[in-house]
Amino acid sequence: MWGKTKKRNIFSAKRYKIERTRIRYKRPWKFKKGIFKLSLFKAINIILLLGIIWCLYFFIFSSFYNITNIEIYGNQIISSEDLLDITNNFLSHNKLYIFKNRNIFVFNRNALRKKINEVVLLDNIKIEKILPNTIRVTIKEKNAALKWLTDDQEFLVDDQGQIIKRYYKTVTPKIFQIIETPDINEQQKDDNFLKIKDSSNQQVSLGDKVLNPENIDFIIKIVPKLNETDYLKVKNILVPNEFPQYLIIELQSGGQIYFNLAELIESQLERLNLIIDKKIGKNNLNKLDYIDLRLGENVYFKMK
Repeated sequence: MWGKTKKRNIFSAKRYKIERTRIRYKRPWKFKKGIFKLSLFKAINIILLLGIIWCLYFFIFSSFYNITNIEIYGNQIISSEDLLDITNNFLSHNKLYIFKNRNIFVFNRNALRKKINEVVLLDNIKIEKILPNTIRVTIKEKNAALKWLTDDQEFLVDDQGQIIKRYYKTVTPKIFQIIETPDINEQQKDDNFLKIKDSSNQQVSLGDKVLNPENIDFIIKIVPKLNETDYLKVKNILVPNEFPQYLIIELQSGGQIYFNLAELIESQLERLNLIIDKKIGKNNLNKLDYIDLRLGENVYFKMK
């Protein structure tokens, strides 16, 4: 009898798990296509970045749009050289240490307007940009009346007695040109103003008032009247301080005359001529120390 076949116990048999791995194949053409898309995006960004850098350089940092021409219009009293100096000094500085004020796109009109008003007071100022490298400054001045001398400085005073300008001079580079043909020589225009010397030498600033309009009117009227007479030619005009009560006229002959600024010119001139004719004599004015007309009908004089 054949031996019995041993039955297999399915519960005790070892189990083997066969793991199946799925093999994935990458498509070469798809991999290359992804690289192509990424490179194109980068290329566009690089081109844009380079374009921005080039635009910044061309419009901001290159010399093509640097201001090299300044046009000045409307000035009759303030010299073109002074306005040019102020403008050039402003353009020579940098904005935020990087951007040049001289570049027409960086150039700030309000900032220049402020700088000009720190040196001269104007009724109005208009500043225009004209591409590629020109700015135009058009001004409207206050009514200048005379010059004020004090503390070894010279100022311009308007008809209201306000300091509107301090005279100064700086060097202007030849690179800048003035598009203007003045009718009269500017030095001659400056010489037409009467010079008033403040004997107290008190310091003043732009915008300060030093005279009343009535004082200015008195001074402007009396000087021509004195100059009409050969023996009363005016050499210097002095006041004791700001808002003075009296005026001192120094004659070319050497003597001085004290006028009351609150009294009529005609009455004082009448007393002046009377005292010269009756007491002093025209030929003796070179020996005159002073004539004092400040006390109404009482006139005093002193000879040297």
